[in-house]
Amino acid sequence: MAIPHFLVIPYPVLGHVNPLMHLSQLLTKHGCIITFLNTEFSHKRLNTPVGELENLKGSGIKFVTLPDGLGPEDDRSDQKKVLFSIKSNMPAMLPKLIQDVNDLDVHNMITCIVVTMSMGWALKVGHKLGIKGAFLWPASATSLALCHCIPRLIDDGVIDSHGIPIKNQEILLSPNMPLLDTANFPWRGHDKLHFDHIVHEMQTIKLGDWWLCNTTYDLEPAAFSLFPSLLPIGPLMITDTNKSSFWQEDITCLEWLNQQAPQSVAYVAFGSMAVMNPNQFKELALGLDYLGKPFLWAVRPSNDNKVNHAYPDEFHGSKGKIVGWAPQRKILNHPAIACFISHCGWNSTIEGVCGGIPFLCWPFAKDQLVNKSYICDVWKVGVGLEKDENGLISKEEIKKKVEQLLGNEDIRARSLKLKELTMKNIVKGGQSSKNFEKFINWAK
Repeated sequence: MAIPHFLVIPYPVLGHVNPLMHLSQLLTKHGCIITFLNTEFSHKRLNTPVGELENLKGSGIKFVTLPDGLGPEDDRSDQKKVLFSIKSNMPAMLPKLIQDVNDLDVHNMITCIVVTMSMGWALKVGHKLGIKGAFLWPASATSLALCHCIPRLIDDGVIDSHGIPIKNQEILLSPNMPLLDTANFPWRGHDKLHFDHIVHEMQTIKLGDWWLCNTTYDLEPAAFSLFPSLLPIGPLMITDTNKSSFWQEDITCLEWLNQQAPQSVAYVAFGSMAVMNPNQFKELALGLDYLGKPFLWAVRPSNDNKVNHAYPDEFHGSKGKIVGWAPQRKILNHPAIACFISHCGWNSTIEGVCGGIPFLCWPFAKDQLVNKSYICDVWKVGVGLEKDENGLISKEEIKKKVEQLLGNEDIRARSLKLKELTMKNIVKGGQSSKNFEKFINWAK
């Protein structure tokens, strides 16, 4: 029996690279061969002394690259620019790369291509070459269900052909799902071009034999009634090490946490993409001071490793520790952590749930607003932060909600219960483990 050989292709942001890296490591544990394709730019960032790719060299994962079509002077924080450059440049180059990889080992040629959202074009290339495909959705099953239902939402007069809600309302996608606010749809804030890309991508990914998702049946059961073909294999938690990153992790914060009392520290982190305006940044800094409790704050550096914002003059930060980029999973499993002030990106949401930590929800965009409604209204393991009349989350609001959260024993109990329920999926015989076995057996 030939060994399955996967070519995995993430869209070049950490929220896609990391789940695909975890999936790749799981596949190598089952004896599969992995060729991991990054864009040249992304690979360089991952492969600096900061990145961890060197550690993975012996793990059965081989790295290859293709150019994204942009020049060194182009701004790659402009996701639309990156997306459309990739779509117009990489498809033509992929067949040769596949040929080159196959020529190196004719007995173990690529048997399956796995992509994340926005890389569906690679499934088309594979399809033409007779290579099977699979798709890994890196966000929640609910946000995929929403994207998939766009044609229905247009037909039902919920949104127009630009994705804009006809009126603000709450809708029920399926009977057991929470009510979803039309203002919180994952594509809001995108223009027509990007919206059309999502619609097109939903068609393209149908070329994948499997749709995998980093979630569990227990977390979002209703989404799977809409979507029987979606296979939850989460939480994707392979190891604490070998997680790829664009920034150097500051592990001194773990020693600092060891010196704090149990359940005393507020952990603050907003993922790899969320951008905060300077006034809100200052208010957050003052709010953390105003808490009067220990805090650990990950302030992501900009791409050239500088801090993006100035701290206000009156900020002391004496009770806290500020790091540039943090080993988040280890932090969320540390006994000193009391709560997680989060942007509610799906990877962070899953990591918080698996740490059994109550959330203070501060969503920015995309699927984060839908995730917040699960955290607060469905699982009831967190509370939301409300903006004031100036559109800011004030220092008083931060203090009030942290105190409310820490005083709530029910939320903590539910968080621990949800952790137990979620982790059960990946032990032998657990639902996600069984799903993963199905996928491996198909690949073999």
